[in-house]
Amino acid sequence: MFDTNPSIIQEPPRSHSHLRPQPTSTPTPLILIHDGGGTIYSYHCLGPLGGRPVYGIHNPHYGTDLVWPGGIRQMAAHYLALIKTVVPKGPIILGGWSLGGLLSLQIARLVADDDDGGVEVLGIVMVDSIYPRAPGGGLGGPQRVVPHVVEWSATTRKETREAVQRCFDEAGRMVREWKMPTWEAREEGEEGEAYDPVMPGRDLEPPPVWLLRAQEPVPVMEEGVSRVDVYRRDRYLGWEGYRKGMVVKVEDVPGHHFNIFSFQDGHIDAVTEKLRRACEEVEQRARRKDGGSSKQAGS
Repeated sequence: MFDTNPSIIQEPPRSHSHLRPQPTSTPTPLILIHDGGGTIYSYHCLGPLGGRPVYGIHNPHYGTDLVWPGGIRQMAAHYLALIKTVVPKGPIILGGWSLGGLLSLQIARLVADDDDGGVEVLGIVMVDSIYPRAPGGGLGGPQRVVPHVVEWSATTRKETREAVQRCFDEAGRMVREWKMPTWEAREEGEEGEAYDPVMPGRDLEPPPVWLLRAQEPVPVMEEGVSRVDVYRRDRYLGWEGYRKGMVVKVEDVPGHHFNIFSFQDGHIDAVTEKLRRACEEVEQRARRKDGGSSKQAGS
């Protein structure tokens, strides 16, 4: 799982002359970004996602003492370069669980500034990714946030626990320091240098987002809520506070934030189905948009 990055999670079916012919076009590749723990194990548990190529990107610093000095934006830039090694050109769908959804948003912003005519982000599928800014006393008033304690199985090795916990801690730091992307022309670079806009005064639009939202709060041992549940009562998990209309559809999935990929609790089939359907809807929306653009160009 850590040998290659990105790694192939699902391959499109191969056509054979003695079998029913496959469609002439392959569904849009889906790139799934790791969660806060740095691994992509959960994505390997998913069922078939419509015959599309599915790639997973794990945190290359997993199991090391290395950090990302440039934070979320540096990670996103590195991951965009990795994506181009498997999909150098054409449409893609980005997505991921928790931190993976935040990284997908930052990658999409970098793609918007990319002038090489390479990849195009048709949409983002966030799997219970919570808007990372505090609600400021909204949603029923201030809430006491209870730190999450990872529940390990008895067979989990000590080095695995330490590696995952370190990724969680580092992810928390980076999200707290993250300057979330804006969509007004081009952003400033890492060192503060200003880019010249391709089209001065032209505001960009983020890709449409499909949000898979866990139905239940995380059980906690004391009064308060888990940090991933501060927006649980908000249908959009806080994202309307970032950019209204960016999330075009919300689908509920069974379970809470930390067990939605669980085989034991029987949630993985529901997540698979909702993720497959979301990817198909991303493609349908893109086709409608392209059709509308073609009509306008021909009028």
